[in-house]
Amino acid sequence: LGMSNANYLQFTTLYKEARIKPSVLQNRFHAETQFDTKLRHFCQEHDIWYQSFWTLTANRHALHHNEHIRALSERHDLTPQTMMFAFLLSTGYITPLSGTTSKKHMAEDVAIMERIQGGERFF
Repeated sequence: LGMSNANYLQFTTLYKEARIKPSVLQNRFHAETQFDTKLRHFCQEHDIWYQSFWTLTANRHALHHNEHIRALSERHDLTPQTMMFAFLLSTGYITPLSGTTSKKHMAEDVAIMERIQGGERFF
């Protein structure tokens, strides 16, 4: 059971009142919501998977113009986009959803998941 597009009050109220607790929350991941920091902590504390969507589209500017992200990405032979996916996956409770229609980008997304599942550490 899961929920999508919920703010902190909506989701925590549902969680507290539900007999069957949600196990996943799927939300847009962007700066305007402070990346759902408070909500993600709630999910982590209650063993709820947080699925981020709109992850790359909403953060395009930061991914293309942040020199720290670019340097870290290059050091690990990743694109800034796959570095962001690696970071989110490394938290252990966030799953970034990929909406790409590009075979190349999908292959990169799958490759980063395989590297992490294989034990590679980036952070």
